[in-house]
Amino acid sequence: MGNRLVSTAVSTGLAIVTFISATPAQQGPPHLDSLSIRRAVELALEHHPSLRAAEASVRSSSASLTQARSTYYPSLNISASASRTDGAFVFNPSIEPRIQTYNSYSAALQLQQTLYDFGRTGGRVSANDSFLEASMLDSQSARDLVVMNVQLAYFILAQAQRVVDVNELAVESATKHLVQAKAFYTVGRRALFDVTKAEVDLANANVNLIKARNDLRLGRVQLENVMGIHPAGGYALTDTLSITPFSMTLDSAKGLAFSRRPELRSAQIRVEANQSLASSSWSQHLPTLSAFGTWTWSAFGFPLFSRWNAGVTLTVPVFQGFAVSGQVEQAEANADAARASLDELRESVILEVEQNYLVVKESAERIAAAAKLVEQAEQNLNLSERQYTAGVGTAIEATDAQLTLSNARITYIQAMYDYNSSLVRLRRAIGISSQ
Repeated sequence: MGNRLVSTAVSTGLAIVTFISATPAQQGPPHLDSLSIRRAVELALEHHPSLRAAEASVRSSSASLTQARSTYYPSLNISASASRTDGAFVFNPSIEPRIQTYNSYSAALQLQQTLYDFGRTGGRVSANDSFLEASMLDSQSARDLVVMNVQLAYFILAQAQRVVDVNELAVESATKHLVQAKAFYTVGRRALFDVTKAEVDLANANVNLIKARNDLRLGRVQLENVMGIHPAGGYALTDTLSITPFSMTLDSAKGLAFSRRPELRSAQIRVEANQSLASSSWSQHLPTLSAFGTWTWSAFGFPLFSRWNAGVTLTVPVFQGFAVSGQVEQAEANADAARASLDELRESVILEVEQNYLVVKESAERIAAAAKLVEQAEQNLNLSERQYTAGVGTAIEATDAQLTLSNARITYIQAMYDYNSSLVRLRRAIGISSQ
């Protein structure tokens, strides 16, 4: 009993990386009167800088694939040169040197094409094609992460708003109780202790309200940060904490996660890509067959005279200072590391799915229990207030009843937040788009 404080802590277990707003400086912050969770997600997908980084990574992987494919195509080069020579030329020891000046001109068109390299190019193309697909999946994963973080921040802000409402009701009730205690003291029905106790209770309620309002401001800042924009003015949330049923079994959730989670698919593809690179690196021990052709124009003056030559080259690597062996070993080590990362990610996904699944189920049960607790606390407060008004109850009993009701309401709000946040994390862990 006594002067207990109402808990107003807002859960902020939001596992995110903080990014600076991506809104261009020349564009003023948007004005919002209201904000739904869907609109918040849309704004984040438009402005969050992590998505631009993911798109840049996809473009980089696409460019790498283009470079790998370039070996399939012929190489065409054009060159031209002009020179002037002036000086003494010795043609024979018995003949005096001759001073001579002349110009020379040449131009060439050279074509080269790799005919066969025993799968070296094919392995690189296959690997880079896989890396591009993995980058696209990573981009999807970054998008899903932004969506999840916005939804979590939105629910944190909704929770903070409801906690503020609870504490405002507590201040209102404490204010009425103080007025009542002063009235009873004036007519001699209550001791001065009741007035003092009511003043302390009102001060405690105001402290809790200040803390709750600050949590609300922090929640708004956090939501704007994960959206990547900072709207001008205030805005009201149109969506509140609610219950969305989730009936999937745990085994079904795990199976769906293995088939749909973009990170797992990306990791598997990267394993295959590194295996292709290892094969491509080993193929550097094998010969390369290529064709070439050159058309040349040259003379000491104009017009130039032409000639051409063409042929086939077979290059057999004999010894390159163990460079190829080192590349093969490095590629195989990268493939082993990719397989280990895939196994580790699978275990992490299993843990993530199981944890959030259990929290969703537990939170659903806690919501029902907390709702009953709120109902009982309201009845207890009504009874204690009637007893105090009738002169048979004490001020401590009335204060405790109000604190119990406030704590019960906050417990219910916390259970609602835990359910919604865990459901968002579970859907993300499974690979189901929550947008």
